[in-house]
Amino acid sequence: MTGGPQVVEVVAVAGVDEVARATAGGRWTLRWRGWADWSLSRATIVLAAAAVALDVTTAWTGVSLGALGRISISPALPLALVLVARLHARRRGRTGPGRGAWREFAVGVGVVLAFTTVGYGVALGRPVEAVGLIVAAVGEELVFRLAAVLVIGAAVAAVLGRDWAHPRRWGAGPGIVGLTGAALVFTALPGHVDQITGATTSVSFASLALVLGYTVLRTGAVWPAAAVHALLNLTTITAWNQHGLAGLRLAIGAGALLALVAAADVAGRRLGLRVRVPTVVDLHALHDEVATR
Repeated sequence: MTGGPQVVEVVAVAGVDEVARATAGGRWTLRWRGWADWSLSRATIVLAAAAVALDVTTAWTGVSLGALGRISISPALPLALVLVARLHARRRGRTGPGRGAWREFAVGVGVVLAFTTVGYGVALGRPVEAVGLIVAAVGEELVFRLAAVLVIGAAVAAVLGRDWAHPRRWGAGPGIVGLTGAALVFTALPGHVDQITGATTSVSFASLALVLGYTVLRTGAVWPAAAVHALLNLTTITAWNQHGLAGLRLAIGAGALLALVAAADVAGRRLGLRVRVPTVVDLHALHDEVATR
């Protein structure tokens, strides 16, 4: 159950009959138990902020670690990988984004991504560039769906006097502000600004960032969002270069995003992050039951 900005974990002490009696007046529904189960520190936030600042600065100045084909690799990628390693180390021994929780999605998106990558290399004759698009997608997810969200969300949680070090206890507000702020920063990158021709195109970038970021912040798993982002990169550029593929690109993109959201829901249940709770609990029923014993 959730209450205010805190996540309240209720340990069932009543028997099955008592629970049935207390919840007889309502129905059961699925709810998330807060955001992802990460443990943050000041050093982690500083590292995340440095990754975001470095990525944005180098994107606007044109500095990179090199290129795979025509795709530049951000200097922020090494910092982002260190951030992931640090989060993983601090979560050791607690619930994490286990691969088994995403098994059907992993198989499905893996097959489609493999075919799309090979198809890109064959159709456009640039196989190295296909790898570059995948690496770039991983980098953007780590920086803008993880690092940026953590920095903004933790800052808002701290201002509100909440437990900023544990996103699971942020409450809805800091998480939503973190996702929105990170989406705006992502949309304002130079490569995206060049493609924005009006409100519709700007909303598309922000919406994509929100959907991908939501699945990361809910489940704590970055790789599913990175896989979908890479798939969208490959299909978009292929459609630009091959006439008649626009419809296929839209179908693949919409299908991948819907599958990601659905898989995040399933993964959340398997990890115990999304649980069934009653909409109504009659405490008087429990009290009366105890009093008659």
